[in-house]
Amino acid sequence: MPKDIDISGEVIKTAVRLAKRIKVSAILVLTETGESFDILAAQNTKIPIIGATADDETFDQLVKKAMISTLDIEFLDIEEKKRTKRSKRSKARKFAIKLLTRDTSGTARIEDALIVAFHKGIIREGDLVIALGSTISGEATSISVYKIDKDRFDFTLYDLIKSADIKQEVFEATLNIALEIGREGREGRLIGTAFLLGDSKNVMKKSKQLILNPFEGHIIGERVISEPEIGETIKELAQLDGAFVITEDGVIEAAGRYLNVDTSKVDIARGLGARHAAVAAITSVTKAIGITVSQSGGIVRVFRGGKIYMTIEPQRKITLKTESLKRTFKKI
Repeated sequence: MPKDIDISGEVIKTAVRLAKRIKVSAILVLTETGESFDILAAQNTKIPIIGATADDETFDQLVKKAMISTLDIEFLDIEEKKRTKRSKRSKARKFAIKLLTRDTSGTARIEDALIVAFHKGIIREGDLVIALGSTISGEATSISVYKIDKDRFDFTLYDLIKSADIKQEVFEATLNIALEIGREGREGRLIGTAFLLGDSKNVMKKSKQLILNPFEGHIIGERVISEPEIGETIKELAQLDGAFVITEDGVIEAAGRYLNVDTSKVDIARGLGARHAAVAAITSVTKAIGITVSQSGGIVRVFRGGKIYMTIEPQRKITLKTESLKRTFKKI
């Protein structure tokens, strides 16, 4: 039986031949290890290559390899401000994109990467793009062709973060802590909690302390949620009633916060408790993003605009609300 690397190589060669034949504007490659990016780069095609990964180490290596092979690389991340005008397409031939998570489906990861590339001007409306999918167990396992269609644009996970002006690392850190709480609980028991990200001034105005604020008086550097040292403190305080309030930059303003909002008009699934209703309600009257952890089962939910945007099982299997999403492209 052929080795995986031989299969990957043949799939990539086929993708390059197809790309030349149909004159695509770019080849997107999802990669866990960077291996498929290397094989693709070795083809010496003039077609721009977009490497996308959720792995931090692979992303760093991807950028370094791309910088060695070209002096005109463009480094992409979610915090870079969106370009509004581009007189001509970038001359760079290799690009790196850091995905938020690997736990969506392969199709969803490809589409999220295309969304970022679209925002950054790497690809444009009407462009054809070949996408090479990868899995944890294999590189370059599939070939898809997408056509970018601006008229179908609506909302994605990346846009969710951008619309609230929340830094990517802040969202990632908070989500990861919520997932850990959902999986592990605390001291042998499941616990529920809630986080409010962004628009913290309005959230604070519409809430009050249930307990003395454990973060009050601490310097900013000691209460940044993306700092690894604070994770255990968050998990310990999550056992208390109330929500965490976090700024767009990741500074924890308060814990044990009671959300003083009207939940009577909230439209969420039956069976979800007061915590979910309160978070839904406050996201409907502020620009905050809400993240809840259910005490029964550890399920994590992301809220925006009073509605559930994403549901994540404790095992980190993410299910997007795809019925309400419109993409900027269509799969051919």
